[in-house]
Amino acid sequence: MTPTDDDAATRLLDEYHRAGGYADTIPEIGSRLQNSPAVIVVIAQWLTELEDRWPGLETEGRDLARLSLTNALNRKESRKTTAIPALISQFDHAKAASARVRWAAGNALYKIPAGKEYFEQLADIAADHRFGADRQMVVDWLGKSKHPDAAAVAAAQLDDETVQGHALDALSKLRAQGVRNLVEPFLTSKFPWYRRNAERIIRYDQG
Repeated sequence: MTPTDDDAATRLLDEYHRAGGYADTIPEIGSRLQNSPAVIVVIAQWLTELEDRWPGLETEGRDLARLSLTNALNRKESRKTTAIPALISQFDHAKAASARVRWAAGNALYKIPAGKEYFEQLADIAADHRFGADRQMVVDWLGKSKHPDAAAVAAAQLDDETVQGHALDALSKLRAQGVRNLVEPFLTSKFPWYRRNAERIIRYDQG
């Protein structure tokens, strides 16, 4: 830990404790099973503004803090709070977020889940091939969104091997129509998950 890491970590824990948090260390923040609304606000603010509140290059300490804060927001009580924009912010290309942080942020957005009012932002992330496998759970989230444009966004990801399975899963959840030709090649995939989803999609596809 650098002096900057030590100072930022101390300030983070102090604000967290003043909001009512009980964890003693930053890694423990990410493992708490529940968070109060006040604690969620503090965690979301720190995650969104981490580069300003914890200045400098991405150190091991800041990366660990980013991951812990991200995991801390992956709770059902984060729904319809500032946690959602904070998690989405980790997909800003200007941020130094690691692959594991971005994947965890996407997983949280899927699990909470984010509401369809965030569809445009999450659809942009799902379609951004620069994020590679980091966006897997955001692609899967499309299936939960029930947005009328979700199937088209998911189908457009079927040519990307890093998210194909998640795109198929989303299309299956959506009972997508008119995608039979795109899905049929996956009926003979070496991955059972791909085959099962392809079979399910075709079963319901009346288009």
